[in-house]
Amino acid sequence: MFDAPARTTGKFQEEFEAFDAANPDVWREFREMALRLIKTGWKHYGAKSIIEAIRFHRDILKGEGEQWKINNNFTAYYARKFMDIYLEYEGFFETRGIKN
Repeated sequence: MFDAPARTTGKFQEEFEAFDAANPDVWREFREMALRLIKTGWKHYGAKSIIEAIRFHRDILKGEGEQWKINNNFTAYYARKFMDIYLEYEGFFETRGIKN
């Protein structure tokens, strides 16, 4: 499980942790896309673009009437989780303060 850094606490952190635990495939997709981008030469990228790509793929795969949602507030948490785990890629995603 992802240990949240001290800089992230509060309501959104708790919601993110619950979502992340219930949807491990989202983290897997996020991580794989980020690593693929790095492998192809990207030095910086937008975490929001990766989240939108995941949404797009989910919309294609799900059946009509099925719903799947991810809170936009979680984008920063996925970016930080990636950079906290893959320390060598610190700064790959631009991050700002998280509001709770």
